[in-house]
Amino acid sequence: MSDDSTKGPSSEQSVARPTLAEVARRAGVDKSTVSRALRDDSAISAETRARVQQVAAYLHYVPNANARRLSNAQTNVLAFASRAFRRNDDSDQFLMELLAVITREAVAAHFDVLLCCPEEDENDLQMYERILGGHHADGIILMDLRRNDPRLDYLCARGYPHVLFGRSDEDIRRARRYPYPWVEVDNRFGVRAGMEHLLSLGHTRIAFVGGDFAEYFCVFDRHTGYHEALQSAHIAQNPELFLPGPVTEAEGYRLAQRLLAQHQPPTAIFAFGDVMAAGVMRAAHEAGLVVGRDLAVVGFDGLGLGRFLTPTLTTLRQPLQEVGRSLVQLLIAQIQGNTMSDAHVLLCPELEIRASTGGVWNPSDSPASPTSR
Repeated sequence: MSDDSTKGPSSEQSVARPTLAEVARRAGVDKSTVSRALRDDSAISAETRARVQQVAAYLHYVPNANARRLSNAQTNVLAFASRAFRRNDDSDQFLMELLAVITREAVAAHFDVLLCCPEEDENDLQMYERILGGHHADGIILMDLRRNDPRLDYLCARGYPHVLFGRSDEDIRRARRYPYPWVEVDNRFGVRAGMEHLLSLGHTRIAFVGGDFAEYFCVFDRHTGYHEALQSAHIAQNPELFLPGPVTEAEGYRLAQRLLAQHQPPTAIFAFGDVMAAGVMRAAHEAGLVVGRDLAVVGFDGLGLGRFLTPTLTTLRQPLQEVGRSLVQLLIAQIQGNTMSDAHVLLCPELEIRASTGGVWNPSDSPASPTSR
């Protein structure tokens, strides 16, 4: 080794971070030998290891964390992917509450969480190509499951660890034997439970608002639950009472205004999500109605905001703690090559009855239309 290979870094060298290539050049070896020597790989001679480590110490070389992770084929990072991160509206509250649970569970297991969203001009598969190609994470949690989702074939074909929050038609066709784990909240059951609550109070003119992409499995399931409940109660479907739309407070407000302006407005409104229900309640207040007496309102998700609305919101609470914990545990078990007794977790939402459905409903208490007050 030449004399200058053992010299400390010059003032110019201390400004720029030393590179692996520079260590290799000064030690007279190739870059892969440097990497292995710095990991104390016994396949590298003790003399070479000592020389490489001496040069690295003189240069104050710090191995790149990403490169080290790649070489170990382990990042200790879980990716959490959703298009919703691009939105800037109140529909993100459910996503944020779920993300908080996932992050706590991941950190407790010594994993970080990487948030992923497709760029403006790319499709979902291009985003996953970036994640897999750059080995940015050991596995991925998929949101927004579509009924026929091309991401599933893509990830399965590459054997990339993933867990689904939701199901798809592919899973149903395989008779619940999809080779990768999933966690799902029974959306159809939840909506039927909420509808049965309204029906038990005497409501027959029940509207449903929200859910604008029926190709998403959760949207399909909630809409199906609504229609099935009406059919079971022998109530004819009325397209004027079924208004899909984006799941935002503003859209809930707008759709409720349309419903309440009808000649025969609904006596109850089931909102796709709690944020929509908040908009529905505002429209009802402005129309001079008393929510819980003149109009019953039910939401879905069980977000914290429901307890602070006036009146408090009857809702279907999604068990987010169990959802987040199951998603993280199933994905980490898969990454580590462990098997779990049940890789398919179906959870039931819980009906939380509050003041917005107001107890026993009396048709004589409700006006024919908001303008009659």
